[in-house]
Amino acid sequence: MADAHPPKLEMLKSTDQVLAYLSSVNDTTFPEDFRHPKSVTELTTGIGNGVHRLTFTTPLAIRNETSASTPPSTAILKHSTPYVFQIGGQTVVWDLWPFELYALRDVPNTAFVKTPEVYWVDESNRVMITEDAGPGSTTLKNLLLGENIPDATVFRKIGQELGRYLSGLHKWGQNAETLRKYENKDARVIASWRTCGRLEEALAKEYPDLSQDTKEKVKIYCDKEKSNALESGDTVIMGDFWTGNVLVNLNKDGELESLYIVDWEMIRPSDAATELSQMVAEVWEAGDFSSCPDAKAAAKHLTLGLCSEYKSGMGQLPEGILREVMLGAGAHVTVWVSIGFAEQGNELTFKKARDSAMQVLEVALEKDVRLQTDSVQDWGVSALR
Repeated sequence: MADAHPPKLEMLKSTDQVLAYLSSVNDTTFPEDFRHPKSVTELTTGIGNGVHRLTFTTPLAIRNETSASTPPSTAILKHSTPYVFQIGGQTVVWDLWPFELYALRDVPNTAFVKTPEVYWVDESNRVMITEDAGPGSTTLKNLLLGENIPDATVFRKIGQELGRYLSGLHKWGQNAETLRKYENKDARVIASWRTCGRLEEALAKEYPDLSQDTKEKVKIYCDKEKSNALESGDTVIMGDFWTGNVLVNLNKDGELESLYIVDWEMIRPSDAATELSQMVAEVWEAGDFSSCPDAKAAAKHLTLGLCSEYKSGMGQLPEGILREVMLGAGAHVTVWVSIGFAEQGNELTFKKARDSAMQVLEVALEKDVRLQTDSVQDWGVSALR
């Protein structure tokens, strides 16, 4: 676990702080184009990082490796600092640096799915300026939640491209040297706690009459997952693969143009089911809580495309992956739905979502997974069988 060192530079949260920082940089490698942006827009100042969009009067003297067309007139500034907090009485340091930087430089892209290109890095102050996924981009979560969403074929395409990308990432991540490079111990601790570390408590609160047999099965599952999160891993995973970290660009005809995967601070050794289950859960939730009546079908199309292309790209899947994805997805919805969809839901709709998740968990906790149940079919994971 990393040590909590006081950051050299106070978190860049305000426009004035960002402008003052840019003016003060004396690194000879710093592109002068970046020094005086026309505007600075705060995108997020979350746990351990501040993210701002820099907009420039004229196009930058940079030509993206991933996009050989017009030089960009925007860029993203991200500042990372350690964040210290408590989990179960243990002090944990969430330190985004340098794993996200490694990932943006290392992980393989596809024709449609990319990581932002790194333009410049201040390693001592943990600041990097990267490619902007586009001022017109939107998160996959918001795309599904919109009142008027694209055609279902667009979501199927998004799912297919994400599945193709993920299979390439997981093949790349199986290399022993890569596994060592991304041994992100802080991310492991957080991963062991954030879902399975809270599932038993969440179920006890929501379902006080849960049978002892089910409680024991859930405990066995949670104990195994927490141990695996801390110690195991047969590939490197993105680590926070959900709809909020996928930025979507559509062309003027409404067709898919590109997808960007952002926020790689949780990259670490783990397993495919952990990665897939988070996205499956988040896609299902967005479809369920969307104001658009077509969103549920769109979500299913997306997940079917994701799982089908992932299976095709990997060639051979780990034994029992369908069951593990179902367990992970059910656990994720149970723990996270009222947090991630606080603006869209209420006590009644959260209860309905958790009931659906409970059905998935109950099916998956059985040794023989019943593929034709409504809960499995609605979540679009049967392609993994």
